[in-house]
Amino acid sequence: MKQRNKLQGLPGTLIIICINAIAFLITTLKGADIWKGNGTILLLSGGNYWPLTIEQHQYWRLATSMFLHAGLGHLVANMTGLFIGGFFLEPVLRSWRFIIIYLVTGLIANFTSIYFQQLSIGVGASGAIFGIYGAFIALLSTSLFPLSFRKAFLTYIGLFVVLNVVTAILAADMDNIAHLGGFLAGALLGYGCYFMLTKEDGKKIIH
Repeated sequence: MKQRNKLQGLPGTLIIICINAIAFLITTLKGADIWKGNGTILLLSGGNYWPLTIEQHQYWRLATSMFLHAGLGHLVANMTGLFIGGFFLEPVLRSWRFIIIYLVTGLIANFTSIYFQQLSIGVGASGAIFGIYGAFIALLSTSLFPLSFRKAFLTYIGLFVVLNVVTAILAADMDNIAHLGGFLAGALLGYGCYFMLTKEDGKKIIH
């Protein structure tokens, strides 16, 4: 019952996961490989690509690309990371702030990505997810949460980020620039949110 109540407090996280899953299903039905995706189909479906996004003024691609994924493994890995972050952080921030952070950091991550990699097609929610974790780490470095939980969660979230950075370095197809852009944007937004939250909000992380 407690876990069910917890899930009911995650509408933003669950909605974002559903949108990503539906988008993946649509691209698969269009003919994209379920394991590897398809660059052409992803591009036509809203992938992020400098010549189209910026030069052709198709700015909506900065948003649509964060809901597209190149294969089932890509989708599952990102949605797992999103769910874990949302499970702890959304009740604290409230759903509307959580969704705003996801969208804003995703947009910044995607622009950063294509600015430095103008010939690459970018898709995936990882930039926005790094934004969520950036906000989480920022808040964990404040007095919002009880000290004992801050230490435990900082260790856990820090380990998550380090493992992802190591994986990104080893995997040539990881979009490290998007991850960095999203993380830094998330950290700034997290510190901004701190001034709008109370100690009671901080206690929601353990309930």
